[in-house]
Amino acid sequence: MIYSKEIENMCPVHKGANHGPAPIPEEGQWVKSKEISDISGLTHGIGWCAPQQGCCKLTLNVKEG
Repeated sequence: MIYSKEIENMCPVHKGANHGPAPIPEEGQWVKSKEISDISGLTHGIGWCAPQQGCCKLTLNVKEG
């Protein structure tokens, strides 16, 4: 293949960034869970698509994953 000079001067990325899992709220603390068994607690969430449609409330209770 014929590459442009811009492509030839780029350095390859060998390994991506390792940011780890995103923290989730669990009973007043932020927990970085790596497996589903790490999650235990009660959480509430509210979401809506459009203001005229109202909103919905989600309560999730997870016991030891």
